[in-house]
Amino acid sequence: MITIERKILNITIKTCFFVKEHLQNEPSVSIIGYSHSFMPLSSLSSYETLHIDLMKSEDELMMGMNQTTRRQVRRAEEKAFERVVIEKPTNNDLLKFQTFYNNFAKNKKTHSCNLYHMQTMKLLRDQNALLITYIKQDEEILCYRIYIIDDNVAMNLYSASLFRMAESAETKKMMGQANRLLTWKSILWFKNKGYDVYDFGGLTTDQNIRRFKFGFGGEIVPVYFGYQANSYAGSIILKIRDLKSVISSIRNINVWPILSITSFL
Repeated sequence: MITIERKILNITIKTCFFVKEHLQNEPSVSIIGYSHSFMPLSSLSSYETLHIDLMKSEDELMMGMNQTTRRQVRRAEEKAFERVVIEKPTNNDLLKFQTFYNNFAKNKKTHSCNLYHMQTMKLLRDQNALLITYIKQDEEILCYRIYIIDDNVAMNLYSASLFRMAESAETKKMMGQANRLLTWKSILWFKNKGYDVYDFGGLTTDQNIRRFKFGFGGEIVPVYFGYQANSYAGSIILKIRDLKSVISSIRNINVWPILSITSFL
C-alpha cells in the first residue's frame, strides 16, 4: 500500500493506493481517500481494471496478446525507437511530461494535468513510488506512460501519445506501434524487476482504449475508490464536495481536484 498526505483548507487528507485490508484509525487525519483499492467498502464506488500476471513467462505473456497486438509489437521492434525509463524523475522530468500530456489532453478534449496532479506525482515520487517511461525517435518523444509502483504492483497512472495529432495514416500507424511497444517493454521491465502484477489503471467505456488494453490479454479485476470522513470537519468537507460535484455535473466544469486514474491511448 502507498499513502500520501496533503492539507486542503487546513484539513488533512490521506490518500491510500492499493489497500488490501482495513486501515487503522488516525485521529490526525480528517478524510481518507481510497484510490484503486482492492478491498470493497460500502462507502466506496467500484470500477474495473485489467491485470496482467507477471508471474507468467515472457512467452506466455506474448501468446496472451491477440494477433494484432503481437504483430504491431514485432513491427515496432524493427524500427529505430528508443525507450527511456526514469526511476527517479526530477521536477523537470515531470514538467516535460505535463507539457506533453496537456497538449495531448487539449487535442483529446479531456482533463489536463493540473497543479494538484503535479503535486500528487511529486508526493509519490518522493516515496520512490513513481516511474516515468517514454519512447522517442530522432529525439522526439512519441508516447509516455507513468506508473505508480509499490512492492508488487505497477499501475499505469497516465498515458499519452501523439497519435491523435498525426496527420497521415502511416504516421498514425507508427504511433500506434510505438505505444504498444512501450506497453510491452514496460510489462517486461516490471516482470524482470520482480513485480507480480501489471495493472492497466482502469477500463473506460471508450471502445478504442478497451481494445488497446484487451489486446495484451489479462484478467478483469474490480477495484474501488472514494472518500471516508474520519472527523466531523471531514464529514462537512465531504458534504460540500458532494454538493460541488452535483453543480459541476450540471455546469460541466471541474470544481474539485480529484486524482484521475484513467489510462489513454
